[in-house]
Amino acid sequence: MTDTAPTPSRIAGSGLPAEGLAALDSAPVETRALPTSPTSAAGVRDSAWHLDDLWLPAVVLHEDALTHNLGRFHDWGAEYGVSLAPHGKTTMSPHLWSAQLAEGAWGITAANAAQARVMRRYGVGRVLIANEVLDPVQISWLAGTLAEPGFEPYCLVDSHAGVELMERHLEGAKRPLPVLVELGVPGRRTGVRGVDEAVALALRVAASNRLHLAGIEGYEGVLPQRRDAEAPATARDWLADLTAVVIRADERGAFSGTDEVLVTAGGSGYPDLAAAALTGLPALSRPVRPVVRSGCYITHDDLSFERSSPLRSEAASDPLRPALSCFARVLSCPEPGLALLAVGKRDVPYDIDLPVPRAFRRDGSRLPLDGRARVTELNDHHAFVSAQADLPEVGDTVELGLSHPCTTFDKWPLLPVLDHRERVVDAVRTLF
Repeated sequence: MTDTAPTPSRIAGSGLPAEGLAALDSAPVETRALPTSPTSAAGVRDSAWHLDDLWLPAVVLHEDALTHNLGRFHDWGAEYGVSLAPHGKTTMSPHLWSAQLAEGAWGITAANAAQARVMRRYGVGRVLIANEVLDPVQISWLAGTLAEPGFEPYCLVDSHAGVELMERHLEGAKRPLPVLVELGVPGRRTGVRGVDEAVALALRVAASNRLHLAGIEGYEGVLPQRRDAEAPATARDWLADLTAVVIRADERGAFSGTDEVLVTAGGSGYPDLAAAALTGLPALSRPVRPVVRSGCYITHDDLSFERSSPLRSEAASDPLRPALSCFARVLSCPEPGLALLAVGKRDVPYDIDLPVPRAFRRDGSRLPLDGRARVTELNDHHAFVSAQADLPEVGDTVELGLSHPCTTFDKWPLLPVLDHRERVVDAVRTLF
């Protein structure tokens, strides 16, 4: 008897080394939505299962929408002239990072050093940690990676105190650690609070022998994410400050020690505004690499990014498509107009919006709900649905659209992928 290699993912492509993905594919994990548990990604691919075989509730990925979104956003970035470093925290899935890199992503963004460590282990060659790293043992880990020719880490700084702390713990590193000065938003997350302070910090980093000033960073995603007249204007004003930091730091000679200046922003709501600002910089003393870090484009959603993305359905001729769905069973209809589904906060996101009922299934038919039902509340394992009487009924399956991919993937260690015939044709692991 001979061992056979696990069936490779049809989504992942060749963006990451095959050996690491194969090992991940072979590892069994406990699951709650699959007919067999524990099982592995490779086992799911060889199962010949169908949507009807899954244990509900089940969150699934749709292959056609996922593939479309990967190519569509890559093309969008090329049209704008920006490099992409998608935020890998959205999925924490090596399979999906590999797919993004195979489409031409410049790198993958992490939120912290722990995520960067996972990315490095699976072969991501360039990781931008969009945060400060001030934990001494994590700085020491970063210092060790600087000796590896195949790994290029970046992180952020936003204070002189942080710079000094990093310098102390980078003693003995093989080369300076590349960092970007972060411009923040008053009252919000990390980042220097003004243009003058950011320029001064950039000059301080440029003078360091243990840090290398790679560029300037910011995140407009902390601003209101709406497409009315006021919110985009607020984001544009802040992005103008970000580019002002770049221009003034360059005028002061801060980038004299680098081959190219990284300038990066861009969540999933305003990537177009970020791209326009970053590519609109005047000629500097060094070439500029504008980098957009949007991550949620890979699955899009039904609500949060469908409201704000430039590639939402009402604004784009070829929009992004929701690639995540949840299927849940109707457990009880104890009162007229009330249905209780067997799905809750442990299964689906609720931090921005509640799920939206798209359709229900009965006797092999899919019946669109078209706004005739809505989720009003989630408990840990129940969803309260307000609907017309007998719509849906006990035993029906309800198809839910979701809002905010970042708080969907973290709930599911193994996600089945359905093709257009609702056959299970792939599976992806998540490593939260």
